[in-house]
Amino acid sequence: MMLLLSNSKFRPLNFFIKNRKFTSFLSVFLTLLFLNLVIGCSYYNVRSVTTSSETIAEQIDEFVKNQKYVIIHSGPDTWHLSNLELSEDDKTMSGTVQHLGSKHISRKSRETKRTHQYSGGKEVLNEVHFYISTNSTRNYGSFTTIPFSEINSISVNDRNTGRTILNVVGGVVGTLALVAIIVALTKSSCPFIYVKNGEDFVFTGELYPGILTVNQQHDDYLKLPNIDKTNNDYSIKITNELKEIQYTDFVQLLEITHSDALKVLLDKNGNLHTFSDIISPKSVLIDNLNTDSNPVLMKDNNSYLFNSNLINSGSLRNIELNFNKPQQTENAKLFLTVKNSMWLDYVFGKFNEQFGTYYTQFQKDQQVASAEKSTKWMNEQNIPLSVYLKTEKGWELVDRINVVGPMASRDIVVPINLNKIKEEEEVIIKLETGFMFWEIDFAGIDFTDNIALDINYINPSLAIDDNNVNVTHLLSAADNNYFTQPNVGDEVVVHFKTSQNNLDLKRTFFLKNRGYYNYIRDYKSEPNFQKLKLFREAGTFTEFSKLEYEVIMAYENQLDVIAANTK
Repeated sequence: MMLLLSNSKFRPLNFFIKNRKFTSFLSVFLTLLFLNLVIGCSYYNVRSVTTSSETIAEQIDEFVKNQKYVIIHSGPDTWHLSNLELSEDDKTMSGTVQHLGSKHISRKSRETKRTHQYSGGKEVLNEVHFYISTNSTRNYGSFTTIPFSEINSISVNDRNTGRTILNVVGGVVGTLALVAIIVALTKSSCPFIYVKNGEDFVFTGELYPGILTVNQQHDDYLKLPNIDKTNNDYSIKITNELKEIQYTDFVQLLEITHSDALKVLLDKNGNLHTFSDIISPKSVLIDNLNTDSNPVLMKDNNSYLFNSNLINSGSLRNIELNFNKPQQTENAKLFLTVKNSMWLDYVFGKFNEQFGTYYTQFQKDQQVASAEKSTKWMNEQNIPLSVYLKTEKGWELVDRINVVGPMASRDIVVPINLNKIKEEEEVIIKLETGFMFWEIDFAGIDFTDNIALDINYINPSLAIDDNNVNVTHLLSAADNNYFTQPNVGDEVVVHFKTSQNNLDLKRTFFLKNRGYYNYIRDYKSEPNFQKLKLFREAGTFTEFSKLEYEVIMAYENQLDVIAANTK
């Protein structure tokens, strides 16, 4: 996207501070709900554990082995039992009485028939709660023993992950309808892809994300799951579920056979990289401050969100990853699991609203704008995830990762040449983007040499759309002869014939795809050209994101104050 507007002498930050009026109450209300669902919050359900005499010892033994955080509910008192021990002979459990850690203090009662929200780390998911019959107060620091006979009930907290595509948005079964409404009103995306696993199609990701014009098209490589296949048939479904017109030029399945010890990824140019020894960062800095490295140690949806609250700072956010470097190493492969935030999607929609009734013409103009100008605008607005390497001369840009969509995480590889750092130095990587534009779930690096592997390129064997029309010829070659999906609900099922499965080897699949999409919008307001001119200046969209977030948070705080005063 690129704005065809003249340069402005306005100062963006001052303008936005003076013009913070939001649209409608409904928009604010839905946005608050949306933020509660997707920004820094997760959900759990309370599950009861059996306390029968036959199984209680076995259950407690599992809690001991898994080092569960034990919380005792004794009448009105609640405390932590540390160093849990089990005595099957005496039918007791014992430990030391401690104050509850701050991260384990619940602000609301734990009810079994509701979904609970938590934010921050996952400590709450490690809790086990014992409700005992005695009401006597324990002395903190003292050793205590609790007979099984005093245990009335046990419960644990299970993460609520949901079972549909929308679990990537919130994962709350009771609020999926609400999330669907929010997505329908605010989502600006690209074709959804589902992979058939047995009888069901499972949501996997998005095709050619962020490609809004013909001139921006490039090959996209989406990693697919290695699913159970029937008769060597690998089937996908491509759907239009949003208010947009989707133009898919071609899709092709890439099959790579390799040993189970390897992971394989394709970079943005389709080059194959192998991973056999992924190293975690030894330290992590967020906006130049030391922080816990746990969120990037495993793929668990515990992500860095680029949303740190810095006083008197700009709207750029960064993460530095510090890795030990083996000697005589010239190349590395950065392994990232990332996705765009729903917030980026939302705030980009708010930006588009500024065009009002002019939006349709603006979108037509964009179709003939050069890809170079569009890319330059996006880079200047810090929308991509920029990867830097620290060298003797300072930070050097390695690559920019284009948007991948907010609905599912992607595994990304960034090859890095290390010739510009000294042999004995560490490898320090900086990831930088605009305020809350990306989420990073995992980061690691591999210094091993790539292993040569063959790629099997498989064209569609059959593609049938929802009108039972054979459209295979439209999806089999990159020829600008598009398969078009203009309506919400349009879909096509595409089949590929894979090779015979060698049970001794593993297979990894990628979908090579190419296309673009256009939004369908019918804004009724007058264009705000004065405000739009500001977006010609570098960094304006990033500032816009941060200030929109601050407006919404201020509104939410006001609602909290009102709610507290009405109790």
